[in-house]
Amino acid sequence: MSMAPSGNNTMSMCRPVLMARGLLLPALREGLLKQFHGSLSVLDNAVLMHTRSLTTGNGNGGAESLFISDINLSGHRTPLLLGLMNYFEKHLPKVGYFQPITGRAAQDSHLKVDRTLDLMYNVFKMAGDPHRMYGVQEVEAAQLIAAGKQAELLDRIYAAYVSYKEGHDVVLVDGPGQIMGDTELDAQVASALSSPVLMAMMGNHSFLADDYYQAAMVKRQVFKDCKVDVLGMVLHNLPRGHHAILTSHLKANLERVGLPFAGALPDDPLLSSVRLDDVRHALLADQLYGDSLLTDVEFDDVVVASQRLEELLEVLGERPGGRPLVVTSADRLDIVLGLLAAQLSVQGPGVAGVLLTQAGTQRAGRNYAKSTVDSIFAGLVKSGLYKGTLLPVLSTDRPLREALAIIDRLDAAILPDSARKIERSKLLFERHIDVNAVVAGLQRKRPNRMTPKMFAHSLQSMCRADPQHIVLPESVDKRVLAAAAEATARGLAKITLLGDPATVASEGKKLGLDLTGCEVVNPASSGRLEAYISILVEARKKKGMTPEQAADLLLGDINFFATMMVAAGDADGMVSGAIHTTASTIRPALQVLKTPGMPLVSSVFFMCLPDRVLVYGDCAVNVNPSASDLAAIAITSADTAAAFGIEPRVAMLSYSTLGSGSGPDVEKVTEAVALVKSQRPDIKVEGPIQYDAAIDPAVAAVKVKGGSEVAGKATVFVFPDLNTGNNTYKAVQQSTGAIAMGPVMQGLLKPVNDLSRGCTIPDILNTVCVTSIQAMQFKRSAAAAAAAAAAAGATATA
Repeated sequence: MSMAPSGNNTMSMCRPVLMARGLLLPALREGLLKQFHGSLSVLDNAVLMHTRSLTTGNGNGGAESLFISDINLSGHRTPLLLGLMNYFEKHLPKVGYFQPITGRAAQDSHLKVDRTLDLMYNVFKMAGDPHRMYGVQEVEAAQLIAAGKQAELLDRIYAAYVSYKEGHDVVLVDGPGQIMGDTELDAQVASALSSPVLMAMMGNHSFLADDYYQAAMVKRQVFKDCKVDVLGMVLHNLPRGHHAILTSHLKANLERVGLPFAGALPDDPLLSSVRLDDVRHALLADQLYGDSLLTDVEFDDVVVASQRLEELLEVLGERPGGRPLVVTSADRLDIVLGLLAAQLSVQGPGVAGVLLTQAGTQRAGRNYAKSTVDSIFAGLVKSGLYKGTLLPVLSTDRPLREALAIIDRLDAAILPDSARKIERSKLLFERHIDVNAVVAGLQRKRPNRMTPKMFAHSLQSMCRADPQHIVLPESVDKRVLAAAAEATARGLAKITLLGDPATVASEGKKLGLDLTGCEVVNPASSGRLEAYISILVEARKKKGMTPEQAADLLLGDINFFATMMVAAGDADGMVSGAIHTTASTIRPALQVLKTPGMPLVSSVFFMCLPDRVLVYGDCAVNVNPSASDLAAIAITSADTAAAFGIEPRVAMLSYSTLGSGSGPDVEKVTEAVALVKSQRPDIKVEGPIQYDAAIDPAVAAVKVKGGSEVAGKATVFVFPDLNTGNNTYKAVQQSTGAIAMGPVMQGLLKPVNDLSRGCTIPDILNTVCVTSIQAMQFKRSAAAAAAAAAAAGATATA
C-alpha cells in the first residue's frame, strides 16, 4: 500500500506542523477496490469545501486578542499602540500586551526588555514579570528561521502566549513584522494564536488613496491565506495636509470590499521630534543641572559650540524662535555659565539644553572648575531670586564626534517618561480613530475552534499534568531515542525503551542525548517474561497458543513484548512503527487488547487544517462497516474527540442530505444515526448528510431546514466505508496541505498507536502525547465502571 507523506519539514506558509501519517492495514487493501457507488460525492465535497475558507461551530465568544500588524514594515506605530491600550483599559479591567518576537533589550531599560515593551509596561503600570510578555527574542527567532525551524518558533510563541493570556480580558499582540521584516510571519503567528488582525500602515507623502488601498488588498490576502480574520485597517503618521481628503477616499474604497477603515493618526511635530531625554537615554548621560521636567522637551537643531562664548551667543541670536541643543566639551564650562546667564535674561537666546562631552582622555580625573559651577547653580535654586526653570545640562563620557553621530541617528522615540508625547498620542487616537470599527469585529461571535497550535499545546499540557508510562520498543532508531529523551526532559511521559541497556546508553551518548530518565528493559532478561507468557497463553488459548509459542513470539517480536507490557499494566500505552509496518505494530494489540463487548476496533485521523482540527473516522481499519458498526465508530470517535478537547458534533456522511437521495447506502447511514441517538442521546449527531452541508454554514442553510446542532459546524466526520474515508482524508491532505495525524486506534482496552516509517521526532512526541491522553481516558472509564459496579453491588446487597 502507499503511505501518506510524513514528518515533512517543508511546509506551505501557514501549514500546521504536527504529524503527517496515513496508514492502512495491508490485509484491508482490497477495500480500496470496492465500488464507490454514490458515496464518492462525499470525497468530491470534501476536496471542494477544503479549498475554501470555512467556519465551524456555533460560536459563543469574541476574540481574546487583537493582533497589530505593521504591513509596510515601517515601525513607528507606538502612538497607535498607546491609543489602543488606553482605550481598552478604559473599558476592561485586565488588558495585556504581548510581543511574539521581542527586540533587543534597550540599554536604558531597568526591566531589561525592548523599548516598546518597557514603555507599555511602565505607562500602563502592568503587573507581573515583563519577561512573560514576549515569546522569543529577535536573535533567537532569526536563528530558528534560518535553520528551517519555523514550526518550533511558532510553537514557542504559542506556548508563551497561552501562559501569558490567562487572567486577561483581552491581549494586544504587537506583531513582529517590523522586527523580522516579513508580513507572512505576522500571518503565521496570528493564525497560530487565533488572533484577528488590525492592519497598520505608516503614511507616505507620495501615496495616493489608491496606493494605500492596493497595499491593503495585497496584505489582506496574505492573512486570508492563513485563515486569519482581518478586522480592518488603520493609518498612522499620515501627512497632515492630505489627511481629510485621503481618509475620505480610502474609507470609501475599503468599505466597498468589506474592510473597515478605522481612521488615520496624522503626523505631529511633537511626536516626530527628538527630546533631551532621548539624548540622555541614548548616550547614558547624567543630568548635572536643571529641572528634570525640561528634559521632556524637544530640540529643533544641534549647535556645536567650539568657538568663543561671545561668538556662540551671536550665532544663537541669529536663530529667533529656535530651540537648539548646544553640544560642547566638558572643559567649556564658561559656555554653560554664559548660556545660564542668557537664560536668566528674558532678552537672551533660548536653547533647549547643553550637552557636555568628553574633553581629552582622562576626563574622569579632571574637574574643570565643576565645583564652582555646581555652587552657582545651587545658589540660584536656594536664593529664591530666580523663579523660572533652570537650564538642563547633560554630561556624557563619549567623545564629541561619537556623541554627535549617535544624536544624528536618533529616532523620535516615546519613552516611559515622555509624558507630553504619551498624552499627545492618546489625544490624537481619541480624535481620529474610530475604535468602534475595530471593537465591533472583536465582539463578533466566533466559533469555538481547536486550531492545530491549540491542539498541540493542549496535548502537551494534559500530558504534563498527568504523565503516563509509554513503552517505545524501537530503541535501535535514533529518532526514537531523541524523542524519548525530549519527552522525558519536558515531562510529557515516563518512557521505557526496549533493548540492551548498554547498547542504548552507548547510542544515546553518541547522539548527545540524556537518557538517564528513561527506563531500559531487555526482553530476554526481563523478570516479567514468564508473567507475559502466561497472559498471552490465556488470551490466545482458543487459538491453541502454547507457552513455547508465546515465548517465541515475545522474544522474537519486540512489538509483542511491548504490547504485553501494556496488557499486564506495566505500561499505559505503546508507540511503535518507526521501523515496523503497520500490521506488525497493530496485530499484537488486535489479538490481546480487544475490549470485551466491543468487538469493533476502529480508528480516527486528526485532520490538522490551518485553522482547525477535525476528526475523520474510520479511514484505516473497517472496509465496509454495517449500520451498527458505523454507530459504534461514531460513538467512539465522538468520545475520542471530546477526550482531546474537541467538542464532538458528529456528521454521518452520505451522498444524500436528510433524504435528498435514496438507496441501500443511504438507508445504512440512516439506521446508524438512529442507533447513535438511541444508545448515546448526549451526542450531537446528524445524518445522512453530505460533506459540504456538514462543514459549511452557508450550504447547510440551504440543504438543512429547521436548524441543526451539527450541520454547517461538524467536527467529527464518520465516512460510510473505508474506500471513501481513506481517499477523502488523503485528498484533503494533499489538496490543502493539511496534516493527517493518525491513525489513532479505538476500541482497544489500552492504547497502542502506529508511526509512519518516515516519522520525525516531533511526530513521535505527538504520538506519545496522543497515546498518553488515551491512557488517561481509559483509566477514567475503568474507574467509572468500577464505581458503577460497586454501587450496583451495594444496592443489590441492600
